[in-house]
Amino acid sequence: MIEKSKAWRCERYLKWVRSLPCCMTGEEGCQAHHVIGLNWGLSGWSMKAPDSFVMPLSPYAHGLVHKHADWQWWQAEWLKQTIRQGLVVFANDAEVCEQLNHALAFIASKEAA
Repeated sequence: MIEKSKAWRCERYLKWVRSLPCCMTGEEGCQAHHVIGLNWGLSGWSMKAPDSFVMPLSPYAHGLVHKHADWQWWQAEWLKQTIRQGLVVFANDAEVCEQLNHALAFIASKEAA
């Protein structure tokens, strides 16, 4: 589990994520959705996942993920796609790359469990 106070925040990364097409629909005009509901210890009451655990979702898709648990399992794949793109775009930013690589390793450990 990552403590809320230690969760990584980066507005530059969030702005970039919002510029991407929606992972679910391909639409433009996205929101940066922080992962929820996967029992990874990253989200819950008064707790938001670090910004390295975001993906672009249209407002419609964002609402679906929050309302329907059966859409939440797609988040791991959407996160990996977003993070891999981010590693290319932010290749010259050591801090962002460190956080994204940490997120990828975390996702891999959860998928292996």
